[in-house]
Amino acid sequence: MEHIVETDETAFNRRSALEIAELIKKKADIRICFATGATTKGIYHELADLHRHEGLDFSQVTAFVLDEYEGASADNPASCLARLNDQLFDRVNMKKSNISSIASTSTDLHQVSKEYEQHIGLAGGIDLMLLGIGTNGHIGFNEPGSPFHSTTRVVPIGEDTIHARAHMFGSSEEVPKTGVTMGIKTIMNSRQIFLFAKGVNKAAMLEKALFGPITQDIPASVLQLHPALTVIADEEAASGLPHRSMNY
Repeated sequence: MEHIVETDETAFNRRSALEIAELIKKKADIRICFATGATTKGIYHELADLHRHEGLDFSQVTAFVLDEYEGASADNPASCLARLNDQLFDRVNMKKSNISSIASTSTDLHQVSKEYEQHIGLAGGIDLMLLGIGTNGHIGFNEPGSPFHSTTRVVPIGEDTIHARAHMFGSSEEVPKTGVTMGIKTIMNSRQIFLFAKGVNKAAMLEKALFGPITQDIPASVLQLHPALTVIADEEAASGLPHRSMNY
């Protein structure tokens, strides 16, 4: 496990984008799974800037969307795909045919989940998984209690996520109560994982997830077992981590 700590949000966003960019440069046809949320928004803007100003090439990159809300179509600005389009995909030279997302408007989300998992496998698996961490330890829509053997599946949306997304959907009542997410096993099958965390509100959970017991009560804790995990945090989020583990 590697820990990278930056002083503030600007440095955090830039360093995170540069780490991703280096992997794209090494493997032009890299397969990346993209998460959404407040933590990654600035990172994606930095990646778009690297494309615009330094020519970072996304033309061969294959993108997977980590999760999606039930019934949220691509033209719904609150959907995960729409936000990724706005923050990154539409700002770089990524081919639309190389973007895989979850068909969450389908009437059979269980079949959609099965097909998405199969699609990931047929594509050759995920080279790089980009994740944020929830204040309750969730990754993707994998809330506390999610089994470690889980693959892509239909799940209830956690209360923390519902409240966090209320402003995007109009109110908490309007946030879909169900979604589809890659499972813990799907995430752990990725060849490399970047876990991003910023802000003091993530400090306690980040410390528990990385140095506490590995338990389904804290889904992110399973990442301790991944052989190629890189944690990138700002100083506030990293304030609870053992100082010896930090790489500034």
